[in-house]
Amino acid sequence: MDTHLMIGVAVMFGLIGIAASRDLLRRLREQQPQLAPVKVERPDAGQPRSGR
Repeated sequence: MDTHLMIGVAVMFGLIGIAASRDLLRRLREQQPQLAPVKVERPDAGQPRSGR
């Protein structure tokens, strides 16, 4: 097989793979639920630590 043809086929497969992975990642990102911050309060928030 011709070397230039093999290189061209490899480049084409690479471009197809990149396009497919970008499309797949975009679809997965749309399906992810949006995360909301959760506020957590410590029970000993107002007391100084005695161990330090």
